[in-house]
Amino acid sequence: MFESSAVFPVAAPLAAALPRGGLTRGSVVSVLGQGATSLLFTLLAGSGTGHWAALVGMPGLGLRAAAELGVDLDRVVLIPDPGSDALQVVSILIDGVDLIAVALPPAVRPAPARQRVLGGRLRQRGAVLLVAGPWPGADLVLTARWTGWHGLDRGHGRLRDRELAVQIGGRRAAGPGAVVDLLLRAERDAVRIAPAVPTAVPAVRPAAVARVS
Repeated sequence: MFESSAVFPVAAPLAAALPRGGLTRGSVVSVLGQGATSLLFTLLAGSGTGHWAALVGMPGLGLRAAAELGVDLDRVVLIPDPGSDALQVVSILIDGVDLIAVALPPAVRPAPARQRVLGGRLRQRGAVLLVAGPWPGADLVLTARWTGWHGLDRGHGRLRDRELAVQIGGRRAAGPGAVVDLLLRAERDAVRIAPAVPTAVPAVRPAAVARVS
């Protein structure tokens, strides 16, 4: 299960702003904001081939959107209703799944002792936990918000491009916080992820000058 690579790669526009250029094995990543679902799919899609993923406690997800963003649904375990203890399900999945995304009910806040146990198991097995919501002490906190839509002309047409701003935080973040501007561009039955500004390097800017909606 624990392969030699210590990092799961992510889409290139995100890699420049993340520690070690990807998702570090054994880490917990909190994903927040109105664009959290698309960002979760982006993280799962960028992990490369051959890895298993799981979606826990997310019954309303659009799997077509996940596939368009590059998620291999043949290698995704779906547990829409984990029962009253989603973290127990996560603990079991750690033994055989590389990337686990979980949504916890708003009232659920894991006790520090349980967080430590889960963190230890993640590090032992080399898995990554993606939490759709807050997680105290998360290694990374990624906050996503939509900043632009393109493709409609005078109220007609199809939404083609979406702009997503992702702020990077958390105790393992490379700096005090940066914002990556992503462009999600629809191309036939797929969505291509690119920098929002066509430059030689991804558009990364300090959090202090992030756009405010």
